[in-house]
Amino acid sequence: MPNVLVDSGPLAALFNSRDKHHQRSVAYFQIHGGQLRCNTTWEVISEVMYFLDFSAAAQADFLDWLHEGHERGLMKIAALTHEDLPGLSKMMRKYADRPMDLADASLVNLANQTGITDILTIDRADFSIYRTNKRKSFRNVFGH
Repeated sequence: MPNVLVDSGPLAALFNSRDKHHQRSVAYFQIHGGQLRCNTTWEVISEVMYFLDFSAAAQADFLDWLHEGHERGLMKIAALTHEDLPGLSKMMRKYADRPMDLADASLVNLANQTGITDILTIDRADFSIYRTNKRKSFRNVFGH
């Protein structure tokens, strides 16, 4: 089962029918969802909850979906530790011209820890620039 990183955009779009990426996100997860091991971070989850703040039902549905995905082994959520902070601040300074937010930094950090560089993201511009500590680029597998 391939491992992928998952950014907030496709996840928020999945639970917001008014999002312009909703249909693409639904289709992607219907086709590939059972074949992927999705890896994300609590910072990304927090960002999705913020994007879904228009609807408590959408937020609750998202949390139920995460729980179900975790129970089936399809969703893994990583937590930052205080040891990660110096590397995060270094990355955020390096990409200050983007600027890099904490959710993006947490995903790059997760890539550094796991070696996973395939990512589901709507944020093509930033993730085409970001690199891991080993200078590996990210490959957006979300499609066009």
